[in-house]
Amino acid sequence: MIAELEAQVRQAIAKHGLREAFQRLIAGNDRLIRQPELENGRALVTARSVIHREVAAAWVTEQHRTSGYDKPFALVALGGTGRAEVTPCSDLDFALLFDDDIEENPFLAQLQAQLLHSDRFLEACGFKCEPLPFNLDDAAGLTDKQLNSFVDLQPVYDPTGLARRFRERIRGTYDPFQHFLYVRRFWKDHWEKAAGESERLDRFDIKNDGLRVFLAGIWTLAGKQFRPGVEIYRTLDDPRALQAYEFLLRIRMFIHLRRGCPCRPAPDGNHPEDVLTFEDFTSFGELLGPEADERTRFEFDNDVRSRLLDARRRVARFTRAVIQQELKQGRQVGPDSPLVYGVGGLYHATSPKCRTPREKSRAALLLLWAAQRYGVPIDPCELQATFRNAGDWLTLVPELGSLFHETEGSLADSFTFLSQFDGAEDCLFPGYRRFESSLDGRVMEEKQRLRGAIERRKIQILEGYVREGAAMLARSTSASGSGALAEEVRAEVEAALLDLDHLAAVKLALKTKRLPLTPADRKVREDATRPLYERFSTGMSEVDLDSYYAPYAEEADFNPETIRLTEFLIANRRAFREHARERVVDKQRVEDFARLCGSEDRLRSLFVFTCADRAEWECETDDPARWFTIRELYEKTMREFRPGVDLRRAIETAGYSPEQLAILRDFGEDFFAGVYRRYANRFGAHLVRLYEQPQDTGPKVSVLRHGKGLIIGVAASDFRGLAASVSGALWHHRVNLAQAHFFSAMNHGLALDFFHVAPGSSPLGMELQKDLENAIRERRHIAEADEANLSELAGRSTVRPWRPGQYCLNFEIDRDTGGLVYALTYKIFRHLGGNIFALSAHAGRGQGYIDVFFAPPAELSLEEARRIVRERW
Repeated sequence: MIAELEAQVRQAIAKHGLREAFQRLIAGNDRLIRQPELENGRALVTARSVIHREVAAAWVTEQHRTSGYDKPFALVALGGTGRAEVTPCSDLDFALLFDDDIEENPFLAQLQAQLLHSDRFLEACGFKCEPLPFNLDDAAGLTDKQLNSFVDLQPVYDPTGLARRFRERIRGTYDPFQHFLYVRRFWKDHWEKAAGESERLDRFDIKNDGLRVFLAGIWTLAGKQFRPGVEIYRTLDDPRALQAYEFLLRIRMFIHLRRGCPCRPAPDGNHPEDVLTFEDFTSFGELLGPEADERTRFEFDNDVRSRLLDARRRVARFTRAVIQQELKQGRQVGPDSPLVYGVGGLYHATSPKCRTPREKSRAALLLLWAAQRYGVPIDPCELQATFRNAGDWLTLVPELGSLFHETEGSLADSFTFLSQFDGAEDCLFPGYRRFESSLDGRVMEEKQRLRGAIERRKIQILEGYVREGAAMLARSTSASGSGALAEEVRAEVEAALLDLDHLAAVKLALKTKRLPLTPADRKVREDATRPLYERFSTGMSEVDLDSYYAPYAEEADFNPETIRLTEFLIANRRAFREHARERVVDKQRVEDFARLCGSEDRLRSLFVFTCADRAEWECETDDPARWFTIRELYEKTMREFRPGVDLRRAIETAGYSPEQLAILRDFGEDFFAGVYRRYANRFGAHLVRLYEQPQDTGPKVSVLRHGKGLIIGVAASDFRGLAASVSGALWHHRVNLAQAHFFSAMNHGLALDFFHVAPGSSPLGMELQKDLENAIRERRHIAEADEANLSELAGRSTVRPWRPGQYCLNFEIDRDTGGLVYALTYKIFRHLGGNIFALSAHAGRGQGYIDVFFAPPAELSLEEARRIVRERW
């Protein structure tokens, strides 16, 4: 039949040309659709499909002939177009195949200029055609929806047999089991529900809730050997399911014409024209024409509705039976795989034959890996079969490395499954049994979960980072390949940039962080001032760090680089927090941290590890200022490994005036290398006014939000005592500080300061902003008389050298630090004559700690500074 139809279309093209032939033939097809004959659904969609395919073939044949392109090329039909099931408003699924590079391909560009970038094809042929290009290398990467459309690949114009080669390439590289799961997932998520609503009259999506319900069964069968759906049609033992499907096609054609065409799909690819409402279910009598009487139309309507109800029920019954039969028989994960997916889930068909611990372990972890990769449950029967008494025999095998390197599914879920078997995880990670039931500071404070559940939650958070980061990178139109140099450092993006080995190391470090014994752990155990649960909450295996991971390289298929990185992460698990403790990220600290990490990859891995490890404990919500410093340290250190980036030059393209640029550059490298540079645009214009019209321009105070924290930004004319003036005003408003950094444009006499508000402080409102601006303008809180109102410094003060020409004053007190930041900044200004450039305040273990960093006058020695603090404070 198809060959005869093709000949008729070619004759019409030869006689009338492409456009007129198409219009005449489609008009004839439309007339047949409007007739009351309902048994010709297959014939009508086939004819309509052939019309489109032959017109497209004639057009592309001429394009190929005149182009001079001499490499293999084909135009093919996919999906419903390939199955010859085109209806008036359905999508036309075509593809252009090449055995050639499609990037900058001149022939492809010539075709797309007419198909996509202009209406020339539409004008020539009478319909729109928007095919995607593919080359042979793409065939191996097809998955899910795209792979499903290629199941029904049919050549339209193929002078060299390229379509056959594409099908062979796909058949040799695709994953039949993954395709089966893709179809079944859609069945479970949508089509199974639709199949149970066959009596609804208010809404029936005939494509998604009718045709695709049947096709789910066809795709299930076709996916076994990647055979076209039309071949599966011919193998069905009961033709009535196919007849029901063809009846649905016939109704769809009528509904489409009733809606009017052409139509554009919705953003999700669905067509509003496919949705039948109650009115449509009472409209079938229109097929009889105006000459039919009301009774005849009434009876015809009833008959069509009855047949439509039968068709909806039959296609649902067909697919449910096909999928359940596949599960009953068991679907193999691969051609030679011992793993089978059945009604109860995934099981290992040959594990009863395993005898040695190694054989049993390989079978068990292979099963666990497949469940993780494909996102399917393990058959509960395997609890007493493949995994029976796993804690007695489980050992390190290569499949453990596969679990950590797998990019699909959830490693956290895999270990949740394994945690059912007492001792199993301890077999793989020595010391884990002691660890999972032990106590630490977090467990004692939260009183909710044991440490094993907390550890798995951290891996789950890391997996979320990777997924979200990959999506963010995919959405970005300007991704440069480095999240660290993006406008804002995001743990999600950095995690997505890790390669498989580095990501596996981060996972392994999160899993085993407290198991190896480190030198730092030994010191904690010797600290008799700590409670026992803290002293003995780590080093659970009693195996030294430099020995712990050696078996994983030898037996579990982790490469040596992954093991070395894991050891680095464990040894330096507190590095970001310790280096951020003083809250000052200057050049020396950045250089020290860069030497510690040694490479960009190690730095990124340590940052991602730290973020996942502290995502819910001692996290940004608890201490936003510390995390601000951690991100600044990461960003500045990353630039040590990428010295070619000049951020001062980058602001030249940000729309600043020459005057603003001159002032902003004067704030120096520390300002531009860190996170604060992002706030330059909030103060640029005001700083120019401050410099040019100092008498008429006051300071500017803005409340900035950074992540979970609040920052008070101040732009003002610089004067000694500015930090104390602002600190005093904030204290009078009961606003506590966590840290602050002060930048000075010395050549312009301007200051740009940032005060991080401690969590739990009083609300920040317009009254506070105005009072701060007045306090700065009037230089309040720094007069000699203000000293009488200072909080008592009943703590321990120490002055130490920090950097050449700079001191740090450390203050410790047995209570919170409220009011003391102001007192210290005042006294450094008044008693020591210091120029403060940073400070930090935090609490821990019932102690308050404040560090104030300042440049002393040239004549003030360290010994003199210590004497003044000792005698006058």
